[in-house]
Amino acid sequence: MRRALGLCVLLATLTLACEEPPEREPFARGGQLYRKLDCARCHIIGGEGGHLGPDLSRIGSVAGSRAAGQTAEEYLRRSIVSPGDHIVPGYNDVMPRGLARGLSEADVDALVLFLRRQE
Repeated sequence: MRRALGLCVLLATLTLACEEPPEREPFARGGQLYRKLDCARCHIIGGEGGHLGPDLSRIGSVAGSRAAGQTAEEYLRRSIVSPGDHIVPGYNDVMPRGLARGLSEADVDALVLFLRRQE
């Protein structure tokens, strides 16, 4: 039992030590958040990722035309903060709710910037 507890403590310590410190530059922070939130589990960028959600490789180029009256930035922010508001045809409404709940406003801005630059 003591050995198992020691192993758990070691694994927890290694996990914390492996977490990368937050990037300061907004685009880099957005990419870091994309990885940390495991967005690639469902979305593709540059040929890598899952197929449950839409391909985001060119989302910066198409986001501005997805919802009438919304800029690309507004569409992307809305898709993160309230994902059920915009469902891309051919995909189900499965984006996790509350995704932005644990993010600061600066983090959401960084994630929007990262996605906006995917052209």
